[in-house]
Amino acid sequence: MFILLYNLYMERLNFDAIIIGGGPAGITAGIYLKRAGKNVAILEGEMFGGQVATTSLVENYPGVGKIDGSSLALNMMADIKQSGATIIYENATKLHLEGEIKQVETKNYILEAKTVILAMGVRPRQINSELEKKFIGKGVSYCATCDGALYKNKDVAVIGGGNSAFIDAKYLSGVAKSVTLVHRSEKYRVSENVVEETKNLGVKLLPNYVLTNLVGENHLEKVVLKNTISGKEEELEVSGLFIAAGRVPNTELVAGVLNLDDNGFIISQDCKTNIDGVFACGDIRTKELRQIVTATSDGAICATLATFYLNRR
Repeated sequence: MFILLYNLYMERLNFDAIIIGGGPAGITAGIYLKRAGKNVAILEGEMFGGQVATTSLVENYPGVGKIDGSSLALNMMADIKQSGATIIYENATKLHLEGEIKQVETKNYILEAKTVILAMGVRPRQINSELEKKFIGKGVSYCATCDGALYKNKDVAVIGGGNSAFIDAKYLSGVAKSVTLVHRSEKYRVSENVVEETKNLGVKLLPNYVLTNLVGENHLEKVVLKNTISGKEEELEVSGLFIAAGRVPNTELVAGVLNLDDNGFIISQDCKTNIDGVFACGDIRTKELRQIVTATSDGAICATLATFYLNRR
């Protein structure tokens, strides 16, 4: 009875397509769908631009040169507003994706459409959120290719023991003055060849250490590390700390409905999911490279597939 009353007092809106997520992928999908003459709603409850908005400097997106992430995010937001798409500043709270008409619930609305595009993105896997929060954008980063250039000829550290950590360390070795790769054990989740290749690039490997503190006034100055064997703490002076503990996809709403891989990413072939009319774009889906340019590419593909899907009906 409570649910029925709850639904009665929620405003019901109808669209051709609903896009969940206002990062580069979702924004691009919205622009393309509007250009195709479709009635589109885009949901974003946090901030438009996604991870781009928190990136200090973007240098690898064609056509804009060097630009800070917040400015690029604002430009993208201006584009989606100018497109005429309906913008709803709320998060999706419940999805009903099966059937001809899809339904997306938010705090104040029940949205219905024939097609839904999922672009909720990912969030960095944090190792100590309280420590990291103070220095995000002030020495702590989750993207070496995005922010590495800010630490040219400076001392940096990378935390992690998997493929992402080694990729970041190798990339930073060509930028920073020194790179130290910190990992909680001696067992790395990469091949021995990768380990040797990384060491040959001058990266210092520091196994059996965990992060216990970050020190600095207005910017990170040093990290405090604890040896997991001896328990002894040591300080490492660095200007930048790159945390490569992986990414967590924001797929909680579709768990058990869409096919996900072992890490929670939506399994998709050319942005299609296992449900007709439901598409996935950007970092939320299985793919080889997660960058702004691949996100916008996905958005264009999803919008085109959604347009074909709508036109057939």
